[in-house]
Amino acid sequence: MAQPETVEFALSGTVQGVEISPAHMPFGLMRKFHEDVERLVLGSNQGSLSDTVVEIRQGSYALIVPIPDTVRESFEFDMSVVASPDSSAYPDPARLTILQGWQKRAALEEGIAYSVRPQSAQSRFGALRIDAQTTLRRANEDRWVPVELMMLGEVREAGGEKTNIHIRLRDQRQTVIVSVSPEQLKVEAYPLFNEKLLRVSAERNLRTRTLRKLRLLEFVPYKPEFDEAAFARMTAAGEQAWADVPDAAQWVREQRG
Repeated sequence: MAQPETVEFALSGTVQGVEISPAHMPFGLMRKFHEDVERLVLGSNQGSLSDTVVEIRQGSYALIVPIPDTVRESFEFDMSVVASPDSSAYPDPARLTILQGWQKRAALEEGIAYSVRPQSAQSRFGALRIDAQTTLRRANEDRWVPVELMMLGEVREAGGEKTNIHIRLRDQRQTVIVSVSPEQLKVEAYPLFNEKLLRVSAERNLRTRTLRKLRLLEFVPYKPEFDEAAFARMTAAGEQAWADVPDAAQWVREQRG
């Protein structure tokens, strides 16, 4: 049976003027560190590390923890993206909360530092150090990209001090607010309570797909192609053509053999 991958979680620095080590560690700080390490390993998954045998390493206060196979892949992935502001992926919020707590403490207590170091050369992430100079991504840090899109809906409101229009979207049955210029409203005849096709610019969240900063680029000429009178004539002609067929479905089955 293969041995589980191990990771070193270390707390270094000084407390009350003495170097942190297995021989000198305030009980409250030790208990909090152990709880943080367990939550960092497990993330949002249920369970505990109560039966996991760890090694306490000399030097700083360091725990060598075997990572359970059930969480290893997600743990390594989260550690690989948490310090990368350019990544579009987002780590488990429970893990990110722990690391941000460490960052906050390291910034408040001079000399305190935390380290997460994989013990295998095949690990998917490199060593991570959190000290007063570390910058981790925020939990609410999202990436927004500029987009252009078409929207079809009914204009319910228009105007205001900060000129905008309220669009009731046809396909989503929701209302969105789009910024417009007064000049754009002046050139559009009877905008209210009419269905309009709009080309808008916006910013889209890569993670949630939500939109913000919607701005009208132009009203696009739009005219529904449905002609009620033509449809009525076509329906009447069809009914007349099939008037002598008692069972249209049976007739089709017979034609198909």
